Amino acid sequence: MKARHICAVLGIAAAAGAVVFTQSLVATNDAQAVAIAERLVKAVPVDADAQTVQLQLDFRPDGRVLQGPPMMAHVATRPGLDGALVTKALFAQRRVKNLPAIGDELTLVGRKGAYRVKLAGYLDWERPVRGYPNMFLPPSAVADIDEEWQDFKPASPEELAPMFLSDSGRNMDRAKPLLLWAAALTALCLLVNTLFLTIESRRMEIATLRILGMTRGGVAKMVVREALALAAVGLALGVGGAIAALYAYVACDAVTFPSGAAIGAKGVMAVVAVAPVVAVFGALFALKPAFAVRPLEAASGREPRKRRLGMIIAFACGFGAFVAVETWGTSLTKPFIPSPEWPDAIVSILPGGVSSFDIEHLRNLKGVKRIGELQPLQVNISPLEELKGFGGGGRGGRAPMKQYRNALLLASAWLPDFKFSQGDRESAEKALAEGDNCVITEMMARARKIGVGDDLVLDAGRGLVISLKVVGVVDLNWHMVTSRALVRGMNRMPVNTDGPVFVSFDTLAACDARPQDFVKMTHVWLDYEPEFLAANGVFPAGRIVEREIVESLGGAWGEDSDGEIHGNTVRLHSRDEIAEGTLAHGSDLVGAMARVPFIFVAVISLGFVAMLVASFESRRREFAVLRAVGATRFQLAKVLVGEALAVALAGIALGLALGAPLGWLCTTGTRAAMANWGLPATFVVPLPTIANGALFSVVFALAVAVPAALTLVRRPIR
Repeated sequence: MKARHICAVLGIAAAAGAVVFTQSLVATNDAQAVAIAERLVKAVPVDADAQTVQLQLDFRPDGRVLQGPPMMAHVATRPGLDGALVTKALFAQRRVKNLPAIGDELTLVGRKGAYRVKLAGYLDWERPVRGYPNMFLPPSAVADIDEEWQDFKPASPEELAPMFLSDSGRNMDRAKPLLLWAAALTALCLLVNTLFLTIESRRMEIATLRILGMTRGGVAKMVVREALALAAVGLALGVGGAIAALYAYVACDAVTFPSGAAIGAKGVMAVVAVAPVVAVFGALFALKPAFAVRPLEAASGREPRKRRLGMIIAFACGFGAFVAVETWGTSLTKPFIPSPEWPDAIVSILPGGVSSFDIEHLRNLKGVKRIGELQPLQVNISPLEELKGFGGGGRGGRAPMKQYRNALLLASAWLPDFKFSQGDRESAEKALAEGDNCVITEMMARARKIGVGDDLVLDAGRGLVISLKVVGVVDLNWHMVTSRALVRGMNRMPVNTDGPVFVSFDTLAACDARPQDFVKMTHVWLDYEPEFLAANGVFPAGRIVEREIVESLGGAWGEDSDGEIHGNTVRLHSRDEIAEGTLAHGSDLVGAMARVPFIFVAVISLGFVAMLVASFESRRREFAVLRAVGATRFQLAKVLVGEALAVALAGIALGLALGAPLGWLCTTGTRAAMANWGLPATFVVPLPTIANGALFSVVFALAVAVPAALTLVRRPIR
């Protein structure tokens, strides 16, 4: 078998094997579900008469407020405890490595208050399980923690098994189309490259056959047969190798896989179905150069031409897929990075809040330039339009409720220096103070098709409909700030919203159906003194101010000005920390997907072997002359490596030109399917990340080309 055939077979095998192995590994993990559930029941037993409640854990590793979804403690009662007994899985939700020490206090936050419990010990179970208890407290906790406790409902291992269907399986289901497309594209590129090289090397043979009477149909059959044969051999090798690798992997860790290996039938069926399609498409691409061979070329005696186009296109497709994924992820993440015009920090005092009199104690905080209450209220938009998807139903065991698209009213004594796209800040501030007016974001303006001078009509309930005049539209990214600081989703409202609407306190009070005596201040926002921020940095400055706020309020478990005992957690959320966390989370998600096409870039690099072999054969006479006049074998190898480098750079340039627009198309499609109405469209090409990817792509190419070139020039050159 020629080198070009070996490269094609190995490339197709690697592509098929990657799909089968990953799908089978997911199936193997899921096949362990019942056995793992049996381990859970033994390792973390729960009394049949236990009471349970779900609370948030306010845990701050290294003093930092965690970004992302809250850590959830599923608490159950257990007699005989003196403190909290927790599983390690509680902290594994967020991959916390430095666990709190025995005797430390943990803060739990419910709907009615915040509670402290002492850590008494750990249970050796590290796998997070949704809904199953991961913290145990003595029965007296039912009276101490004034929340909605429920009876524990025992379940058999078979009933618990679905909870152990792996997250990797769900993620693989999302990434499966990308994985399959990347594998098919890789196989197609290597196959086309091989067929192009085959046609060029057999040009004299094909011309001779044409003289002897072979028709175009005969040429087509020859090309299709070769394509199908290469695809069949590569498919068999890839599927067989993947299954063998899976069994070897499972055998090396029998403790993790007590139920043994399971073959992902969907993965095998997918590659078996796609392989002949790839072969036929590869043959169709190769028919044009095959039909271009003329019978008279049999007498020409010319040497085969160098064929670089196939490898350039192949490398461009692989690198272009990487560029498309990175462009898609970065463009999609950009609208969620908080705008720099948002104040430096937002502070949540939850769940109960404090009175306005307590907020007055915060006026002279060290390092704070200005601070003010930020009072939130979600109000349905009129006419009522039912909210679909996440946030649309009841949670926590309550009966489902109809939820409607809503505006997040934010009342404050001052309007930050937002960037106005309609209206101006001075006139907007004046209008907010004078009447029922509002400032909205561009996202809401797009979603509702309204602007300055239009009315935003709100249904406050109990027959109260309020019309707010829009006096300004601001360009503001607010999603992650309002999410991390828990500004939305309060008072049993959904976490989804059409966006913030900035109003005065009087306007918000007119929209609030609750008695004013019941309303507490749950949030403040602030700006630092520039010198204070420069001297301390974002993270230390936030911790300093947060401690000052707690002390000024008399401690989170102190007595307020009305003489009532309250339990709150005070959490300062820095805008820049939220932005950093958003970027990091986006990079993790995109990076996981970007590895799929990047792996196949490495596989496509195998095609350089076939290209260099063909190039060496076509330049054999030239190399013989160079050797005769004194050129060393190392110098000849440099010529071949330089050719491979030029092809790789051309492929990278073409991949960038094709991948960036493709990534943008994927971004617009994803954005249209999201529930964030009016989400801004932002086209971003992450050049630093792509530059790193290009560097590694060149390294892959050279890692294959250099050994191949050195091997070729060691051959006798006649």
